[in-house]
Amino acid sequence: MRINRKLVLGVLAAALLLGATPAFAQLLGTWEGTGTGNCYPHSGMVIYPWSVWKGEVYVSEDEDITIFEGEWYDELGNHGTFKGKVLPIGTPNERFCRGKWTWYDPTVNTVEPVYGGDFEMTFYLAETDPPYCKGIWKTHWLSTSARGAMKGKKVD
Repeated sequence: MRINRKLVLGVLAAALLLGATPAFAQLLGTWEGTGTGNCYPHSGMVIYPWSVWKGEVYVSEDEDITIFEGEWYDELGNHGTFKGKVLPIGTPNERFCRGKWTWYDPTVNTVEPVYGGDFEMTFYLAETDPPYCKGIWKTHWLSTSARGAMKGKKVD
């Protein structure tokens, strides 16, 4: 008996998708957390990106991709944004996101934030209740470590 490879692959893909649906549903919604690290965008000026952050994971209607987007704040009044794409890699209970973060520079006369660096976040689903995440951020500015860390959990 000859087995059609395309049929078998299709059935396996459907089974994996159905098995991953509950975990994927856990990914969508509001996440918040804290972070560590600092950087120096200007001489004598320090900011603490991702000190406190809140974001949303959603499926973009126009692009049909999953997005992680939100804002961060520090105790000095600095703030910025982040936005990344949740990549279709990893296990059904983990999702990986890669993106960029920004900072609203008070010394620049514009409403647009400036690029601060890149970030990576891993969302751990179905391991705990609520699901949690952890990641790292990097910067192109001077820094004591050139990177920081963040962690969080799903809140809604």
